[in-house]
Amino acid sequence: MYNGDNPFGLDIEITKLVFNKANVCFKFVRLPTSARGLAELYKGYVDVLPSASFNIDRANNAHFSVPYRRERMRLFTRLELPPIKSLTELFADEYTFVTNPGAYYGEELRQILQISWYQQRLVEVASVSRRIELVNKKRIDFLIEDEYTGYYYINRLGYERLRLHSYIVNDNAIHFMLSRITFKKNEISAINEAIEQLQPDIKAILERRPTSAQTK
Repeated sequence: MYNGDNPFGLDIEITKLVFNKANVCFKFVRLPTSARGLAELYKGYVDVLPSASFNIDRANNAHFSVPYRRERMRLFTRLELPPIKSLTELFADEYTFVTNPGAYYGEELRQILQISWYQQRLVEVASVSRRIELVNKKRIDFLIEDEYTGYYYINRLGYERLRLHSYIVNDNAIHFMLSRITFKKNEISAINEAIEQLQPDIKAILERRPTSAQTK
């Protein structure tokens, strides 16, 4: 997230902590979407993407650090719905969804979006505050979002009617993606060692995030 031109948030704090510990100089560059970030990384125009989920396509184009936290992708909504066994149930019932362009939400959603009819149920919006606003105003039924981010915006914007559905869309480790063009082996090792040594500090950052949302 940004306050003017200044980035802030969970992964910004952890990035600063890790790269300072690893003695790797850095600066933050603002890009419009996650998809654009991936393209710039693969071309060597940026060197690192924080908050990255592992998948084979990405691993063919970039190095991954060891994981530094876990990410749970959840459903935020104003609807009151019973528990479900799969995300497909909601797509089949013709509910609508909003996600971040270029973000990875797990294999279940990737498989669902192979079906053109289901693709029509999902829109992509780059701004997280806009995504949440669409759901809060009932223009979209579900936001699929990182749990920490959703909690933060619900508390920050006062969207008290938004609730967290019990279904977990995806739960996976989060890494730094590192450019194959610019990173040397010793630098990757230094980053991995820093992550391992800083686990108590990272845990402290995670534990002070807001974690209150009504669950259905």
